[in-house]
Amino acid sequence: MTLRARLVLSLGGLVALALLLAGVLVVQFTRANLIDQLDDELRAVGFGASGPGPPFEDAGGGRRFALIAIDRHGTVTSRPSGPVASPDPLPTLDGLDAADGGPHHGRILERTSPDGSTTYRVRVFPGNGGTTAVVAAPMRLVDGPIRALLRNLVIVGLTILGAALAVAFLVIRQGLRPLETIARTADTISAGDLSRRADLPNDRSEVGRLGSAFDQMLDQIQGAFEQQRTALDARERSENRLRQFVADASHELRTPLTTVRGYADLYRAGGLGEREALDRAMARIGTESRRMGGLVEDLLLLARLDQGRPLRREPVDLSLLVADAVADARLLQPDRPITDAVRPGIRVTGDEDRLRQVIGNLLANVRVHTPTDTPAEVSLEASDGRALLRVADRGPGIDPALGERVFDRFFRADPGRSRDRGGSGLGLSIAASVAQAHGGSVGHEATPGGGATFVVTLPLAPEAQAPPSR
Repeated sequence: MTLRARLVLSLGGLVALALLLAGVLVVQFTRANLIDQLDDELRAVGFGASGPGPPFEDAGGGRRFALIAIDRHGTVTSRPSGPVASPDPLPTLDGLDAADGGPHHGRILERTSPDGSTTYRVRVFPGNGGTTAVVAAPMRLVDGPIRALLRNLVIVGLTILGAALAVAFLVIRQGLRPLETIARTADTISAGDLSRRADLPNDRSEVGRLGSAFDQMLDQIQGAFEQQRTALDARERSENRLRQFVADASHELRTPLTTVRGYADLYRAGGLGEREALDRAMARIGTESRRMGGLVEDLLLLARLDQGRPLRREPVDLSLLVADAVADARLLQPDRPITDAVRPGIRVTGDEDRLRQVIGNLLANVRVHTPTDTPAEVSLEASDGRALLRVADRGPGIDPALGERVFDRFFRADPGRSRDRGGSGLGLSIAASVAQAHGGSVGHEATPGGGATFVVTLPLAPEAQAPPSR
């Protein structure tokens, strides 16, 4: 059974019980009042010289009361109540004769007819000549109005009960409608739509407060679920990156190790008997060993940065580092036009060697990914307490589909290019990690007219931010 049905039936039961109790009390009080009125009429009856006085006759020619006279010899003369054609049976007269009725004089008694069909209210008082007079009023004068009252009460009660149930149904339905909204919202949420809300007005009622609390709970649940899903997605991405990182590191290390092991096996097999061949093998082993050593150093640097190990913190002239890096790049590629706009005296706080590595990796990225005659631009300036280093080229630029992955470790835009030319794919990731360790960042944007621009942001040293004295 639904809550609405239980509430309606409960309210209907309470109303019915209240009507029943009220009806019983009304009937009881009315019956007692009618009996009192009948008794008052009996007390008002008197006997004159010509017989009993009014009111004995009713408007229809019948008698309202029965008149009974008992003489001292026990002879009974009576005038029954009721219609003349079918009078009422007389009440029993035991103990009401002249000899025994004295104690009952003036009292009102209740007697029934011998056949039990009629009940009377009886008054006994002394009559003329030593007789006993009895006036009896049939209780139909009370029972008739009571039956009519009961009939009216039943009709009125059923009408009131029906109206109360109808009103209760409408009121309860309106009151429970917000709960139905909450239930439908809960069903929708259980189906997977966490964005649904009950959106009930908070009218400071119980249901309004429930709706508001329900929506707040859903907001918290959705927030926690999204945080958990974000954490799981981040964990999955991290695990995927870790697996990819291990696979890439293994792949990068396998090549030089394979080369070194191959030359070692060739030497043990006697394939390097000539001095010239042995020198070439040793030179190749040295090259691969240095490459493997550099890769291991890069991996160790990334591991230290990931662990948050502190770097050296000392004043560094960033302008000087950029000028040195530009000079080195011009020396390595004399045919590449490199323009620089370096503002002097820009100082930051950090590790000079790591900052040199950041600048060198960005210029090496230009050298690797663009032709040797492609122009490059390097600029350094200070703005809002931060140093801004820009390294721009006029090369093919960065594919927008790969823009979010350029700082991933071992990422190569061209997986098939030579490792001797392209490096290990750790340069940009090291630059980003070192800049982050210094409280800065590295980003990229498209160069106007074509190409790619990498922007390094670092906080200036405190003394570099102080205004010049007068």
